[in-house]
Amino acid sequence: MKQDVEKKIIDAARELFYEKGFTGVTVRDIANKAEVNLALLHYYFRTKDKIFEIVFKEAFALLFKKLNKALSSDVNLLEKIKLIVESYITAATKYPQLASFIMHEMSVNKDVVWQIIYSQEGKKDVNDNYNRFFQEIVDAGQNGIIKNIDPKILFIDIMSLSLFPFMANAFLTGFLYSEKKAEYNEMIKNRINRTCDLIINDLKV
Repeated sequence: MKQDVEKKIIDAARELFYEKGFTGVTVRDIANKAEVNLALLHYYFRTKDKIFEIVFKEAFALLFKKLNKALSSDVNLLEKIKLIVESYITAATKYPQLASFIMHEMSVNKDVVWQIIYSQEGKKDVNDNYNRFFQEIVDAGQNGIIKNIDPKILFIDIMSLSLFPFMANAFLTGFLYSEKKAEYNEMIKNRINRTCDLIINDLKV
């Protein structure tokens, strides 16, 4: 019973936070969406901040768990880039509002969000994996395997090419694909290969 009620509240909060962000949602909104009374909601979670922390941690893990696995994989650099692109696009395809929610909250609710991120279990492993990946990029450039490129720039390229179609979903479906939903879905379906081709071809010596 307890787990069912908690799940109803978190599911309702997730939907509202993804749509309106932390500041656009009240505790009463969550209670109404979950079809529970305010007293019951406060009994389980006490504050909106606590509910948001649970939802954001879940969202962050969904986007970055597979990414961390890709970063730590024992494959060559170009294969690793493909795995990283795949991790972003796979997660965003399954949860289309995920990237927009995370980026929005990092912008407007940054102090709370970064505190949550820094408290994440395994954060040191993520940082270490990123640093190793960045060093791989530098080494590959110096050894003539790829063009010399600032690892941060490559990281931005990978993230933006992978996630932009999802973060700009409303614009793309309203402008480019307003009457062609199937065409939009096909574009998303082919996005992993397209993004990998663009990035890897640009890195070739």
